[in-house]
Amino acid sequence: MRKAVILMVLIPTLLFAQPIVGEADNLTYEKDKVVYSGNVRITRGNALLTANRVVISLDESKKAKLIEAEGNARYTEGNRKASANKMVYDLKDEVITLIGKAKVEEGQNFVEADEIVYYRKEDRAVAVSKDSRVRTFYVEEKDEKNRPNRKP
Repeated sequence: MRKAVILMVLIPTLLFAQPIVGEADNLTYEKDKVVYSGNVRITRGNALLTANRVVISLDESKKAKLIEAEGNARYTEGNRKASANKMVYDLKDEVITLIGKAKVEEGQNFVEADEIVYYRKEDRAVAVSKDSRVRTFYVEEKDEKNRPNRKP
C-alpha cells in the first residue's frame, strides 16, 4: 500500500493557502452551512473537486468545520485522484473518509475499497470492504539504472 495513503492528502490540499472558486447550478447559504448543488466544481490552484452536491458546515466563527461531497464525488490534483460515492473531510480532527466505491490513485498505483479513512494527524489509513475485498496495485519505482528504488 506504500505511499497510496499519501494520496489522501489530496483533499486537504484543496482547502488551504490559495483562493477557492466554487461553481454549481445552485447555491444555498444558511447560518451554519453552504450548500452547492448540481454540477458542482470547486477549484483551488490545480486541484479540482467535483460532485453532485457539496455541503460545507460552518462553526460559530463561520469557518469550515466539515466538508461533504456527495454523488459521483471526484478529486484530482496532477496525477493524484480520489473518487467515491461520498467524501467527508472533518477539518477539526483532520480525518478524510471516502465512502462507497472508494478509490485512491497516484499514477498507476491505487487502493480500492468500500470505505477508505485517512487520519492525517497520524499519517495512517484504513481501507475496509464488506461485500468484496480491498484491492491494491503498486508499481515499484525504479532508479536511474532501472533497479527497484528502495529508499526508506
